Amino acid sequence: MTTTILALLIALTAQVGGSQVQAANSPMVEAHIHDVIRELPPDSDLRRALLQGARGDGVHYAWMDEARRQGVKRVAVWVDISFDRKGRPKKMSVNRTEYFTQYEGGAAISDNARLDAIRASGLEKELNNLALEKAKHGFWFDLPRPKPHPFVGGTHVEFLDDEWIPSAWTPAFHTR
Repeated sequence: MTTTILALLIALTAQVGGSQVQAANSPMVEAHIHDVIRELPPDSDLRRALLQGARGDGVHYAWMDEARRQGVKRVAVWVDISFDRKGRPKKMSVNRTEYFTQYEGGAAISDNARLDAIRASGLEKELNNLALEKAKHGFWFDLPRPKPHPFVGGTHVEFLDDEWIPSAWTPAFHTR
């Protein structure tokens, strides 16, 4: 009985994964990606990645709809992290959250009325909570030498409003 249930779960998981891959290659998705590419500057890293075939995972989240309603394409959440003596995150807090109307580059939204509307929608709270969760699973790229005991670092987590555009979901820590 257990073997049958396990086999059924594996088969269902394989079907879901396979259908996502097919959807990522669909003509509609590719047309959408080409529209995004046309919006990006010629020297854009994201443009280059999309032209080389990079794609998002295709998983749509409810907060993406709210970001679109607010006219936000990209959100950057900056997280401060206190690490213990073994280099593990001990305490984390959101330092700031920035909203952008472009996928790459551009200035953060600074209009107070617009920021108030974004906050009132619950988008900031939801993405800040997600960012704190993702920051727990980041990695170091500039671990201080000699390693201080304990030390403070941070990261930023980016969220995009489009499930077909690739995003770096594993945060990289850095020292402050």
